[in-house]
Amino acid sequence: MAADAFTRIDDRWSLGDLPVVVLENRHLRVVICPALGARILHFEDRATGIDMLWHNPEVAHRPVSVGASYDDNFAGGWDELFPNDLEDAVGDVTYPDHGELWSQPWTASTMAAVEGEVTLHLSLAGTATTATVEKWLTLRAGESQLRMRHRITNTGARPLDFLWKLHPALAIDEGDTVDVPGQTCELVDPSFGRTAAPARFAWPHASQVDGSSIDLRVVPALDGTREFVYVRDLTDGWCALHRRKLGMGFGLVFPVEVFSSVWLFMTFGGWRGHSTVVLEPCTTVPKDLNEAIRAGSARRLAPGESLECTVRAILFVDQGPLTGFTEGGLPLQ
Repeated sequence: MAADAFTRIDDRWSLGDLPVVVLENRHLRVVICPALGARILHFEDRATGIDMLWHNPEVAHRPVSVGASYDDNFAGGWDELFPNDLEDAVGDVTYPDHGELWSQPWTASTMAAVEGEVTLHLSLAGTATTATVEKWLTLRAGESQLRMRHRITNTGARPLDFLWKLHPALAIDEGDTVDVPGQTCELVDPSFGRTAAPARFAWPHASQVDGSSIDLRVVPALDGTREFVYVRDLTDGWCALHRRKLGMGFGLVFPVEVFSSVWLFMTFGGWRGHSTVVLEPCTTVPKDLNEAIRAGSARRLAPGESLECTVRAILFVDQGPLTGFTEGGLPLQ
């Protein structure tokens, strides 16, 4: 189905025996596998074929059972986490590791194409929660961005507390830089990375155990280090990774009233030998959902209530530090 000669949606492709859907225009090619938690497998520059997403060379994209270990099956690409991060019992329900979205097949349908744009609709009814989650992925002619409208509805009779975050794992090289308009930073786990106390400090400069300072925006040599932090007190709703050597970048634009922090999971060979940066806009801090509920920082949907918002994923030409993105997806310097 095509909106014009170069903006099209095609559901005739497969990953092995798993159907995939391709959205593409002159600038961007996006590949989605509904059967794998609606994972975005590829976010590619059409001109060069460069994929902005990272893929685990040791773990294939494959179906897994609900409740499987996320880390052991982390194949890369772009997942979403809901209603939790850590496996935990909330009330009388056990939520699976990294939530219920990534390990279940979604229902997919291509929407009727309109002039200059194509849309894929994805939906899933929760099994651990009473949530129905929907996404509309839209690609417009002439734009280097994917528009993603989300709606999460609590269909149950009781309030639903949750954490929701985006989880694109990005390819990196030494010298790449992370861009987040945050003011403070907090360690997710003080024992995980190079950063020493205090656990909360001004973004982006941190002190190492030996007393030296590091700029957490800069990807170091892929020498076996790692970091995991919350970037908080955002002044605007966006984040980005600059691929310096490639002259390209990947950006996310989101409503800051929904995603109030950006978690950064960054491994430079230091976690299971992998090298990737995961940009994680999130509704909630900390990652322990029960702790967030006790602190009053978890999001909550009343019975019948919906949360709806739009996120934009952008492929851009890297020309230095950003102040944001235009509605059309162009970087603002």
